[in-house]
Amino acid sequence: MNHLDPQGSQELLCINAEKVYDWVMLQNAINQNVLAASLGLPPGFNPCDPSVTNLITRCYLVDAAGDPLPPNAEIAAVEIGEREDRQFIIHGALVTLQRVTFIKTINVVVEFSGIAGTTPFFGTSVPITIDIPESVFLCAPDGTRLIVRISNVECSNRVNCTAGVLTSVDLSLNICQSVQAVADVTLELTADFCQPRDLLAADQCGSPTIPPQCPVLFPGNDC
Repeated sequence: MNHLDPQGSQELLCINAEKVYDWVMLQNAINQNVLAASLGLPPGFNPCDPSVTNLITRCYLVDAAGDPLPPNAEIAAVEIGEREDRQFIIHGALVTLQRVTFIKTINVVVEFSGIAGTTPFFGTSVPITIDIPESVFLCAPDGTRLIVRISNVECSNRVNCTAGVLTSVDLSLNICQSVQAVADVTLELTADFCQPRDLLAADQCGSPTIPPQCPVLFPGNDC
């Protein structure tokens, strides 16, 4: 970070930021049956074959590109319908909140691994898209928008086989998410500019290192 004010005196600054109007944590328990045809597994891939042993499956959330979802990642959320005002008595005061209805979209991947006869195998499904309707009362006046982030997820699955053929997978997800109503604002505040920190001792340059020698072999005692 550049040092803009060597004297460290304060300045009146205007900065753009997101103002959080309301923030709640929601929990969802989702059970979804996914047919084998929707998994997008390679042709001939069959984890239910009678020769398969040590079958291990796991499921996890991914983004739209199929990459594992990082912690606290934002996910797509689309509002449906109009926000509806409703009045509540909170701590003795009359407060108007908005009923916000939206659909959030998650993508789940299922991995299969095991041994077919004596040959190890590994297979991954395509991202499975699941749309989840949601409704919550928030302080969300006109001009605010929703931000939904996944704070924690537990995913388990069960493989369903019929006559040695994969028919479907049952997914069970327990999802905790952060839901915020936010709006862009410009703030005026008096503050100091930041300065770079001092280098740690480990960051400082040391003396050049000379590689170890073999004086007995070279140049030898004759030199």
